[in-house]
Amino acid sequence: MSLSEYKHVREVEELWQLVKSESSLFIGEDNRIIMRYLHFTHFDVDKAFAKIKSVYKLKSENPKWFATTVFNESHKLALLRNIHCLLKDRDQSGRRVYVIKLGNIVIGELDPWENFQVDDLWLELAMDEPETQENGLVYIIDMKNLSWRYLKYFTPHNCKVASMKAEGIPVHHMEYHIVNSGILLNSLVTIVFPFLSGSTKENIHFHKSNWSSLHKYVTPDILPREYGGKLPDLNYNELQTYLTDNVQRLQELVEFGYKKEGVPINNEPY
Repeated sequence: MSLSEYKHVREVEELWQLVKSESSLFIGEDNRIIMRYLHFTHFDVDKAFAKIKSVYKLKSENPKWFATTVFNESHKLALLRNIHCLLKDRDQSGRRVYVIKLGNIVIGELDPWENFQVDDLWLELAMDEPETQENGLVYIIDMKNLSWRYLKYFTPHNCKVASMKAEGIPVHHMEYHIVNSGILLNSLVTIVFPFLSGSTKENIHFHKSNWSSLHKYVTPDILPREYGGKLPDLNYNELQTYLTDNVQRLQELVEFGYKKEGVPINNEPY
């Protein structure tokens, strides 16, 4: 049991009671999921329970946007393209840093929701970590070499579900940093921003290729050279061991949610 769990035993127990009372909801058998939602709501049990229900109801209503298996063919292909990765080191505030290279997406190869499933693999593991729950998460969204044809994916339905999923991530402090942007950025902002909450918009920062601007938020000590950092270029094979070393836990995480009738549920904590 972590220090936070010791300090908040009452809240943990109360939230488990609410989860166990929720018909068909299964979120595993230990406290890691419980703790991410409690941290997100500053240990407000009722708000944490409401957030759990909203996240997993979104998953039940839009199943193709969420990973339910690990390393299927689309996941393997996206990982081969080096689109997503979690940096090895945390930033100066103890936050995980997640990099998405939109320009590495091959248009027409995968549907947008398949790339969102790959996000689940990285972020579900990161959110298991007490440090991430306590300190937050940073996105670096790299638009270098992004094709105009990418705009075809930004249908109203896709934007709505994608924004709801992104804003459902139970991390209480998140920042988004857009880098290597060009003229396509204005079009994307016009399309996407109406779907985002005010608090999310406030945490989106645009840097183009001004690395000193990015470094005001994320220390160069943990960034690769391509973002003006002090570390070597990203080694995707090495970074992806974070996933392959945790396959068993990943398989558990992607199966969580509302279960169909007839599927056994066990919500008893350890």
